[in-house]
Amino acid sequence: MRLIGFSSLGSPKDQHKSAAQRTDLPQAKPGKYQGIQALRFIAALLVVVTHSTFYAHERLSSSVPVWNDGVVGVRVFFVISGFVMVASTTSLAGTRDGWKYFSMRRIIRIVPMYWMATTVKLLTMLVLPAAVLHSALDPGKVVLSYLFLPSRNADGAVEPLLGVGWTLVFEMFFYAVFALTLLVRANVIYLTGGVLVLVACGSLFRGANWPAWAVYFDPIVLYFLVGMLIAKLTLNPRTRRRLAPAVLAVLVLGILYMVIHPDIDGSLNNRVFEMLAVSAIVLAVAWLEPLIGRGIPKFATFLGAASYSLYLFHPLIAPAIPEVLVRLGVTNGVVSVLLSIAAALIATTLIYRFVELPVTAWLQTRVPYVNRQPKAAGSLETADSGK
Repeated sequence: MRLIGFSSLGSPKDQHKSAAQRTDLPQAKPGKYQGIQALRFIAALLVVVTHSTFYAHERLSSSVPVWNDGVVGVRVFFVISGFVMVASTTSLAGTRDGWKYFSMRRIIRIVPMYWMATTVKLLTMLVLPAAVLHSALDPGKVVLSYLFLPSRNADGAVEPLLGVGWTLVFEMFFYAVFALTLLVRANVIYLTGGVLVLVACGSLFRGANWPAWAVYFDPIVLYFLVGMLIAKLTLNPRTRRRLAPAVLAVLVLGILYMVIHPDIDGSLNNRVFEMLAVSAIVLAVAWLEPLIGRGIPKFATFLGAASYSLYLFHPLIAPAIPEVLVRLGVTNGVVSVLLSIAAALIATTLIYRFVELPVTAWLQTRVPYVNRQPKAAGSLETADSGK
């Protein structure tokens, strides 16, 4: 999921620059969190690896084990999303049209590519229905999918037509609450954070057969709040200097936990420790930006910028690999997984460069409020999006 920040397009003269200069291509600029950008790619890659093992298990051979731990990448995305929303909108608080600027920027960065990927999935279901598993055509649910509203798929899971879009259902909810906070000019930590806490507590009251709309009542929304709090701490240089040793220690513990801990079984203790580990990693990467930012390879930040396309389109590309291997008589799961990952990376990088960047640049010059900042908005351009 892409978690982009916001930057002004500048003067009319600047608006005639190339798409690469006007959007989120990784360029060394002050104020950018290169570590967070690279972390976005790692989060997306974890999801791709997990899904690639699942595609091989389901389409190639049931003997291929499914690696489920990669789903932690979604949690990382949500924390980064909360971080970027706060860090990139500090100058919008208290402004009259800040919520419009925020909303329009979110829409043009999230909606077009998601709609494209959803349309590709829909067309595939119409033309090659046998190639699509776990989905069934239902006009009402198709409409809900395009509107980022929850619905249940053929297996009963709360997922839109494009399965990975379930995270965007939560992202759009978070953006809506955040925009409302900017509209009423309230403190984003207090109001947005308060709503997220209340929604998370709603999970305590969900029954066994809860409706699709109750999906929002999930503790997972607290990852957005964690990211928001990390941003508040990170933007205070004095706090960052004082707590740097403690952050390093927590980072080591967090990494150790993520490496040695078995699959999360859903228990309360495991969920709490998972949140602490994810939070520690994002916090450390953000706080250590002055030390590690310049050392991040450009290819890593480029792939981080392309992570939204990678996240959206890999389910439309990677499953083809085990299907082809089956027809070739190859049943090696490792080969299938590696080729699925490679195919997804290559194809989605091209999609990012030749579709996402031009489309976003074109919309940035034409959608109202995108170029009319209430104030000189921050130039954090690290993430979607992580979402």
